[in-house]
Amino acid sequence: MPRFFGVRTQPGGRFTAALTTLKQLIAEAFEVKDYQIDSGPPWLTTDYFEITANAGADATPADIKAMLRTLLAERFNLRTHGDTRQAPVYVLTVARSDGRLGSRLTRTTAECIQQIEQRKSGTAPAPKPPTAESAREQRERIESQMKRLSSGDSSVTPTCGSSMMGMNGNGTSTYMFGGQELKSLVSRLSSELSAPVLDQTGLSGQFDVRLEYMSERTINGQVAGLDPNGTDVPPPTLVPALQQQLGLKLEKQIGPMPVVIIDAADHPTPD
Repeated sequence: MPRFFGVRTQPGGRFTAALTTLKQLIAEAFEVKDYQIDSGPPWLTTDYFEITANAGADATPADIKAMLRTLLAERFNLRTHGDTRQAPVYVLTVARSDGRLGSRLTRTTAECIQQIEQRKSGTAPAPKPPTAESAREQRERIESQMKRLSSGDSSVTPTCGSSMMGMNGNGTSTYMFGGQELKSLVSRLSSELSAPVLDQTGLSGQFDVRLEYMSERTINGQVAGLDPNGTDVPPPTLVPALQQQLGLKLEKQIGPMPVVIIDAADHPTPD
């Protein structure tokens, strides 16, 4: 059994997907969200697949997306076309007129940026060869961080160049990342709202973010919410949390939304 589910892009141009639906693969290949995919066979979201592919050591993220599109066309006989529709969209801007940001949206340190640049250029110190013990320790450390994050531990900080998402059973979500551009936050917001989010903040460069909010999505068919008999103070919902914690404003509008329409798709033949 795979130890993860979903899609992963790994160093060396390697692409893996486990327990992944065709809709998720299409979203990854065309860089859209699931709500931007229309039509398709009934099994689009119910049948699961595993894929391992390699685009080559020098492959860029764009190369890997192109490889995946080719794979879907060849193995799933996938045929699509694009369209644009008017739909609800959200616009993200800086809330304060003086441009001041919230305390939980900060510029990434020069040290972290240097580490990221070294990784990109291949000049970072060579990692020690992995052992079964070191892999186990790393896995346990990540699992411990996720548990602490989901329990609301404010001392958890993201690793430079990574992101982390935790959610309690009562709907309290914590999302954070270190050393990433604001598009990482925009993508998270888009997934939470099931609608496009347009970044009009004018902010460039890399940031560290920690955002805590009460999710309004449902959990096991029930609306998320704190225990009515509990004493915990609930965090704000997403829009107020963005303004209070990050100094960003999110407003709903009607605007153009690109969509991918599925014309044909077949079950693939196993290798």
